[in-house]
Amino acid sequence: MRPVKKVALLHDLCGVGKAALTNMVPVLSVMGIEACPIPTILLSTHTGGYGKPAMEKISTTYIRECADHYVANQVTFDLIFVGYLGSEGMIEAVEYFLSCFPDTEVIIDPIMGDHGRYYTNFDSSYGESMRRLLPYASIIMPNITEGCLLTQTSCSENMIQETILTICKDLEKAGAKKIVMTSVPCSSGRKGIVLYENGEMQLFEKECLACEYHGTGDTFDGVFVGAYLNNKSLEESLELAHAFVYACMKESERYDYEEREGLIIERNLYMLV
Repeated sequence: MRPVKKVALLHDLCGVGKAALTNMVPVLSVMGIEACPIPTILLSTHTGGYGKPAMEKISTTYIRECADHYVANQVTFDLIFVGYLGSEGMIEAVEYFLSCFPDTEVIIDPIMGDHGRYYTNFDSSYGESMRRLLPYASIIMPNITEGCLLTQTSCSENMIQETILTICKDLEKAGAKKIVMTSVPCSSGRKGIVLYENGEMQLFEKECLACEYHGTGDTFDGVFVGAYLNNKSLEESLELAHAFVYACMKESERYDYEEREGLIIERNLYMLV
């Protein structure tokens, strides 16, 4: 038995502007999890607020050969996390990667849209390709926009709970076993987090801040994955993830700190020990 659990992270890597792997690796390390980064694309910055970043696409061959190398050396993971992929070719390569570890639990954040629409470099064909990964996932973690895009549901700020439940059931039919959906509109006007498992949906209404720091979703993912691997329930994991993100947002608000810089996570990492 390994002294620490090991998670493979298939996600993008940004040099400046804390997001993606830059957030998830330190969070998981502090939580006692060995984080194994497998970059899907290299960026000088994230894509919000810095103009067009320098970019180096990772070849799909690299992802496939990583899987082959790990299998040949009997490397195993306690969990595989799938984040930003960026192209239909990369989705196919990641599907191959996942197929090489059929007994390993998978969590997918289908990063492809927000505020009711696809990100500018994606369209419906990307969403259709992403659906192919859902059967591999024990848990998927879309925001409400991505949930709508994956199920071809109209997205609005006034969605009723019956519609959200239908989205969850449609995702389940597509192969997702359990769902943690963020940025879900609540009747009070606030945002919430949906937990769907075993045919039942719970909505947890959460306090929100007006700021929108980059990398909050990745930080949430990192804490959730760490808590889940540390044997917390899904509800406990999402509660801890939200509490940590909220604390980091409050910390960031204390300073003259640009939202594009991402969350100040460094001063709150002690909360996860």
